[in-house]
Amino acid sequence: MPELYFNFYGRIAWRFESFQSGIDNLRQGFEAGLSCGHASMGLHCAFLVIRNRIYSGANLNSIMKEIDYYLHILETYESELTRNYLLIFRETVSTLIDNGQATSIDATPCVGDLDDQKNKLLNSVLHNSAIRCFWLGHSDRCWYYREKCSKCMNPFDQGRVTAAVLAKFFFGKLKL
Repeated sequence: MPELYFNFYGRIAWRFESFQSGIDNLRQGFEAGLSCGHASMGLHCAFLVIRNRIYSGANLNSIMKEIDYYLHILETYESELTRNYLLIFRETVSTLIDNGQATSIDATPCVGDLDDQKNKLLNSVLHNSAIRCFWLGHSDRCWYYREKCSKCMNPFDQGRVTAAVLAKFFFGKLKL
């Protein structure tokens, strides 16, 4: 069941249904994953909950609380990849709330070599850096990250389609 939630609501449904509907169903995927012994897939659903909440414009303080909840869960169910994704998004949310002055934490994502195009976290790091720069008004840096990000975005990779659509929106707004 968690795989079904992850694949359908994380990769397909956002094109046909509201983000909120997908978020609610991804939360069910998270709960199903933990309850049936597929914690890793459930935690991947949790990562998609956070990603979609940010993309849908949800309240940043509530997103921060939810990220911290999932990070707390990850102390029991270890998934280094999901933890790193959540920490990347947490850094973005913290930056957008108060530039990390009161909401930052000591934990940082272990992202590895950002020059390696096969790095699973590369797209997320670059994309989130572009989002931060966009909202902080650093358009030149946003363009820099956009260029680097576009090199590693494969339009046929279904897991990155949502990020590609959002990136096009943000980068299109920079040209206005």
